[in-house]
Amino acid sequence: MLRRFALLLTLLPSTPVLAQEEGGSALRGQLPAFLLHRPLWEVELWQALGLGLVLAGSVLVGRLMEGLLLRLGVRAAGLTQSGWDDQLVTAGRGPLRYPIFAVLVASGSRLLGLPAQVQHVVDVMARSIVIISLAWFLMSFLRLAARFVEQKVNRTTATGAEVGRIRGLRTQLVVMRHIIEVAVVLVAASLLLLQFEAVRNVGVSLLASAGIAGLVLGLAAQKSISTLLAGIQLSITQPIRIGDTVIVEGEWGWVEEITLTYVVVKVWDLRRLVVPMTHFLEKPFQNWSKVSPDILGTAEVFVDFRTNVAAVRAELHRILQQESQGLWDGKVHGLQVTECTERTMKLRALVSASDAGKAFDLRCLVREKLMLFLQGQPHGLPLLRAEASHLAPAAEPVLPLGLNAVAPGRMAAPARPAGSSD
Repeated sequence: MLRRFALLLTLLPSTPVLAQEEGGSALRGQLPAFLLHRPLWEVELWQALGLGLVLAGSVLVGRLMEGLLLRLGVRAAGLTQSGWDDQLVTAGRGPLRYPIFAVLVASGSRLLGLPAQVQHVVDVMARSIVIISLAWFLMSFLRLAARFVEQKVNRTTATGAEVGRIRGLRTQLVVMRHIIEVAVVLVAASLLLLQFEAVRNVGVSLLASAGIAGLVLGLAAQKSISTLLAGIQLSITQPIRIGDTVIVEGEWGWVEEITLTYVVVKVWDLRRLVVPMTHFLEKPFQNWSKVSPDILGTAEVFVDFRTNVAAVRAELHRILQQESQGLWDGKVHGLQVTECTERTMKLRALVSASDAGKAFDLRCLVREKLMLFLQGQPHGLPLLRAEASHLAPAAEPVLPLGLNAVAPGRMAAPARPAGSSD
């Protein structure tokens, strides 16, 4: 099919406007002799000057025709209420000018009776410009369509499971746009290369030896092909979607961008984690918003054994109703004693939020407010207990006969016999 389209493009600018024979131009016989000099590539001087005039005139006429067509398009788009056609006219600015220029150059150059080799070069350049312009317009149209659909999706107010459906639609749209863009680039590159006889011969040779060459090319492109297939599989199965909250490689963040080969995760501290597409199909990871963005969060505090748990539970309810700053979604709240050690009790506050970011902020808020409340309670914060022993004081030691009690560190003098004098 590509070869048929390339053949069509080859025949399009090759349709003769005037019969070309050796020296064949109706203007040649009416020119002075010095203009018939051939300075380069068998091109006469008047032909070179004429080709320059054709190029300049084609640029000027192309811009004028583009402006006229765009102005007509803007007026036609103004008759409708949708903004789609206005953006489509804007997307045509640029890609519309160059095909007009290429067609004018291919047609005008035939009036000059250029040599076959030079005319072939001009035709190849004109066809290449047409192919590149068509690919450019298709790429602009795809981006425009994706942007238009994404704007419609962003204007849709959704909650709960509908948010997941909208994220899935955005993910499929982005991945399919990348796939079509790759296909457009490959087709355009193939059409450009098929204009050359050497490339066509190489293609025929590859088809003739498809066994070994296909095996070698398949092994060489195995990694790239597997990555592209992983991107297509991800768009269908959707283990992740744009906007999902995930934990990958120990990092917590949001899926910011999905391409055919990698996924960009925006980490909570604004770093970007670039993960290969195959990672999400081969290794486990956490997706906190796969079904719904709603999530539960916990805040744990350590208290004394004599703490009034019912009072702490009532304080938690008051905090959520009066001081949650809109972070609590009003669905789930609770307080439980989850652990007792030899010194403290551990209380766990369970709260709910509409997404992971709000859940984290709500957990920090609840922990701070509960600690402030416990500081004002007489038996709120944990205490370090020690048992005090009430023992009688030790009796003075009984010394042997003849020894006197002395202060520590001094030697006692021996007792003197009775009746002795100093």
